[in-house]
Amino acid sequence: MGSVMSNMYGGVQYMLSRGGEKQALNGGGSLKTATPFVRTRSSSMYFDEDGDLAHEFYEEVRPSKKGKKSYMKKITRRLLPQGMVDLSHPRLHVDFPVVLCEAY
Repeated sequence: MGSVMSNMYGGVQYMLSRGGEKQALNGGGSLKTATPFVRTRSSSMYFDEDGDLAHEFYEEVRPSKKGKKSYMKKITRRLLPQGMVDLSHPRLHVDFPVVLCEAY
């Protein structure tokens, strides 16, 4: 249950673009002003046991019998996600209600 709450709190931080700060709420309980810009995003890359960083990892599986072909097997265990990554420039949040252009 704790991970659900931390994911919800992380979503609020993401929406308010506070990054790693723990001050999403004031002591009085009121929200700080929100900005439509996002400065971080969650990465889709993983670290393996050796510290290499990639989207996917594969290992070559050699056949046990002679004459069969070897193949590549995708590794899904013992991988660590990279986490939050800073963006090179701020971007607009997809859920923030801002009108960019009004057509007539």
